[in-house]
Amino acid sequence: MFIWLLIIIAAAFTFITTYFLRKILISRNLLVIPNDRSSHQEPMPQGGGLSIVICFILFLFLSHAMGFIEDKILFALGVPGLLIGLIGLKDDFNSINPLPRLIIHFLSASLGLYLVGGFPPIPIFGTQVNLGFIGQILAIFYIVWIVNLYNFMDGIDGLASLEAIFIFSSLAVFISLISANSDIFLILTFLVGSVLGFLLLNFPKSFIFIGDVGSGFLGIILALISILLSIEVPQLFWTFLVLIGAFVVDSTYTLVFRIVSGKKFYEAHSEHLYQKISRLFNSHVKASVLILAVNLLWLLPIASLVTFQKLEGILGVMLAYIPLILACYSYNVLKEKK
Repeated sequence: MFIWLLIIIAAAFTFITTYFLRKILISRNLLVIPNDRSSHQEPMPQGGGLSIVICFILFLFLSHAMGFIEDKILFALGVPGLLIGLIGLKDDFNSINPLPRLIIHFLSASLGLYLVGGFPPIPIFGTQVNLGFIGQILAIFYIVWIVNLYNFMDGIDGLASLEAIFIFSSLAVFISLISANSDIFLILTFLVGSVLGFLLLNFPKSFIFIGDVGSGFLGIILALISILLSIEVPQLFWTFLVLIGAFVVDSTYTLVFRIVSGKKFYEAHSEHLYQKISRLFNSHVKASVLILAVNLLWLLPIASLVTFQKLEGILGVMLAYIPLILACYSYNVLKEKK
């Protein structure tokens, strides 16, 4: 009963905050004007993800004050999350050059990794492999990539929010079944509620965009939680990689494809598979629901096998990703033939 109440409170707070934030943005004419790369047809306020940031940061401080979460969790998630949220908010309303933005991303990732206690050994075929200093460097790049891919995948109504709810709720269920860590379970549950509150104004019809402030914030929180969970239960690192597979494959495949094609990979574009699917269906809702279906029917069962150690983690990731990679490749080949 307490968990459902927590979700309802978080959702209500974020919904109300987003509703009034939208009114403020419209009154000040802070709207995104559609262009040839946009997936939307009408001007729309963005930066709505600020409500998620506010909601979650308040929750962290209140939970810490009440003794529900420890200092490590408060600072490890709160400080980097706030930094990424602020740089994203700045970028939403006054575009920032990619280089300083990337520097902030790396600084936030480094700080976050330090505060969570570093990247732990990961299980590979029954052996805990400690990558040492190289592992810590790779972990920083990993965090930065999750932040940026989440930003890349935020282009149609509801997609970023549905993905976050799917991952947070799945991890919450897994951690409740295999670990007694109430801190992370509480955080995951609250995140489900806070993102749900925003989703109500972003799907099936969007009244406000989540913006870089929201997508970047969700990206770094997801990445840091995946490391925190893997410290607690090592195989959950692989579980997380399986759950976020649709986003990882689409964004990584598209980036590599653009680099190989000689395109300016750092420029905004609309070449992600999810964007192509939304144009094919002429519907954001159908595209987002299709990806959610892939998550539930393909990725979640594999993630369950990995979590309960019925399938080796690295093999689970390969099993999850290969069909997704083939889907991206096949779609591009078919489009070229047409």
